[in-house]
Amino acid sequence: MMMWVSGADARALVLTARWRAFRGAGPHDALADGWTHGIHQDDVASARARFIEAHERSVSYDAEYRVRRADGEWRWLRDHGTPWFDADGAFMGQMGCCLDITDQRTTVWATGNAEWRLKTLVEQSPDIIYRARLSPTLGLEYAGGAVLELTGYTPEEFYADPTLVARSVHPDDLHLITLTAEAAARMPSTVTYRWVRPDGRIVWAEHFRIPVFDAAGQIIGLEGIARDVSGRVEAERRLRESEEQMRQLAARLQGAREEERAEVSRELHDELGQTLTALKLEINRAVAAFASIPSSVTTVDRLQSIVGLVDLGIATVKRISARLRPATLDHLGLAEAIRWEALTFKARTGIRCQLRANRQQTRLSAEQQTALFRILQEALNNVVCHANASSVQVSIKETDDAVEMRIRDNGRGISAEQTSAPGSIGLLGMKERAALVGGTFTIAGARGKGTVVSVHVPLSESPAVHRPRTRTEPTRG
Repeated sequence: MMMWVSGADARALVLTARWRAFRGAGPHDALADGWTHGIHQDDVASARARFIEAHERSVSYDAEYRVRRADGEWRWLRDHGTPWFDADGAFMGQMGCCLDITDQRTTVWATGNAEWRLKTLVEQSPDIIYRARLSPTLGLEYAGGAVLELTGYTPEEFYADPTLVARSVHPDDLHLITLTAEAAARMPSTVTYRWVRPDGRIVWAEHFRIPVFDAAGQIIGLEGIARDVSGRVEAERRLRESEEQMRQLAARLQGAREEERAEVSRELHDELGQTLTALKLEINRAVAAFASIPSSVTTVDRLQSIVGLVDLGIATVKRISARLRPATLDHLGLAEAIRWEALTFKARTGIRCQLRANRQQTRLSAEQQTALFRILQEALNNVVCHANASSVQVSIKETDDAVEMRIRDNGRGISAEQTSAPGSIGLLGMKERAALVGGTFTIAGARGKGTVVSVHVPLSESPAVHRPRTRTEPTRG
């Protein structure tokens, strides 16, 4: 069973995987000759002529021709198409199917009734082909193919009970089925929902549906194909679960890393920093003691040189400690931490960096503040490495339900190719940091007009307001 759908321009819109596999084409291969791909040269002209005639007259298409199968063997196919129309009654193309009739090509097949032949094709389909009536009464006019295998009910059970269709659909998916002409006018052509079989098994089905119109152009029914996609849905579910597990693992690793950085920062500041400060004081006392001895000028000079080295060590400890975990982030909050970062960025690079924040206190959690601060640091690093900018503007706008941070530079502007490049690890890291705290990350640029990085983080229902520590609160160092 090989399904196909053509458009109003007579070109192929849909060629199913079975159709392509039979003719030796891959699922994504471009077929320059469209639906005539692989037809025998002695048959292609007549097959095309019949199809064009049916297309121009907006009537059913019926033909038999030879096709080279994927293994090289020539096989006879029976091809039948039915026209379909839009809401205004305009012809939209054909929807049809092919069947290999090489082994069954007898007088019955050659001269039999076209409707009987099409029914035979449908009954052999692994999918469900159906026609539903919406007006004047609701009912299923025809269902063929793998009806029992997919739904657990026979076509006769559906014919006898018009409500069985709705009762066999999962309750959470009832809004996806079409039971009225008004709903059919608004429906998408493809939809996926669940059937609940009598034995309790859930079957996910993907439906390709088109409306049926009467002579007055009113929708009176639906024709469609339903396919079991449970395997695909299950694979997608497992993939989503795996991605979520990886995201949770990344969040834990990120949290552990931040905790470790904070601990190392505190140890450097409180332990090593205080030790160096005490050492400096002791050396200064020694300098004062030796200064009164005329013969100890050389000793005093050496001690003062050591004081200078100690000062350099203290400055290095402070710089490393701040880079590991800025104390302002924990004690003064996100806005002050970003303001401090902007000042040190300007001092280090010469690039102007301004901050605008509409609130000094924030309702963001500690994890969300850390994520925004790290994203800012990565964005500023990208400005230095790639933007060739002379100024950066950072804005933080907090509303009742979300916080948005924007980082805009006046540099060369990032291109769409650069944002999606596999090597853009920094951008991927920023996007993941935002996702880990429930936020979204976007980046856009225009050539010669700079780049804008935006991070949107929602606030929880009733988060505690982050209040920076006051000077009376106990701190280390």
